[in-house]
Amino acid sequence: MSSFIRRTREEAGLTQAELAEKMGVSVVSVQNWERGRNKIDLGRYLLLSEVLNVPIDQLIKEMLIEADNESKHLDNWPRFLFDDETNGIIDTLHLNRAQQDLFGILYIYDSKYVKKEQMDIDTFEKDLKKVPFGFIDKVGSIQFMNQADGLHKVIKHVKADFLLKILKQNPEAEFNIKRLSKYNICEFIDNGYKPANDLEEFEEGYEGEDSLYFRISMKKSQIILPLLKKHGPVHVTDGGWVNPIREDIPEEVFEGILKMCEFNPELWKIGYKDNYNPIYVMEGLDEVTDYYEDNEHKWLWNINKKGEKLLEWLSK
Repeated sequence: MSSFIRRTREEAGLTQAELAEKMGVSVVSVQNWERGRNKIDLGRYLLLSEVLNVPIDQLIKEMLIEADNESKHLDNWPRFLFDDETNGIIDTLHLNRAQQDLFGILYIYDSKYVKKEQMDIDTFEKDLKKVPFGFIDKVGSIQFMNQADGLHKVIKHVKADFLLKILKQNPEAEFNIKRLSKYNICEFIDNGYKPANDLEEFEEGYEGEDSLYFRISMKKSQIILPLLKKHGPVHVTDGGWVNPIREDIPEEVFEGILKMCEFNPELWKIGYKDNYNPIYVMEGLDEVTDYYEDNEHKWLWNINKKGEKLLEWLSK
């Protein structure tokens, strides 16, 4: 789209300043359009079509091509970690600017639904009544309801504090889980989504088909996977996690386990005790590591194929 605007502007014999004047924007805005830094508001497409003498359907076509290219190149989501249903939900977690503004209003007016920490089947119709009339009057009642429906699809899955943090990082960008940085995606997987853990409290017949539940700890994975790749398979204990760890466990792996589980080294060395549950070490790592025995060793811990793929995703 950026190169298309520059080319058609030049073909129309206009400078950036002349195009800016005709469009009623600053020269910097035109420069940002042509550099691909900012997008043109849809409301300006008709005027741009007239100024550049380009059919409006051609502009829309270029916009769709740009959007398609962006969706292919800016998709950071690790789809290989999750099933089709989970990835299908992720594909819906995006907002436009109007929906983000509505979220901000609801957050400021202390919407109870928005700020819930777990997924809820209730709607937020009561909270919508807190929105000032001026906001609704500005966009129109029907459009307001459409914005609310689109926002609801996201906030029933995404925690308010996480969403607010992302929006504050780049207020001009439209929220899209798949286009976040890998750092933010890891944060979302670990603590940014609303789990549906209390399904028994939901109405009869609800089975949680559209709920998110990630069975992986990205924090632990980032710590331990590189170490298992380097040192694995690691002979951690003889007989099971409840037994004392072996003296010959690689020091790096030992330190990594302590770091990811926040263990006291002296207590962990002697085996299971109090909160030093062996299952806690493996919790969130079942998908990306294997814990097994062979003819000579019991037990071995190693990175598996999915873990290798995750490690590659993290390193890019």
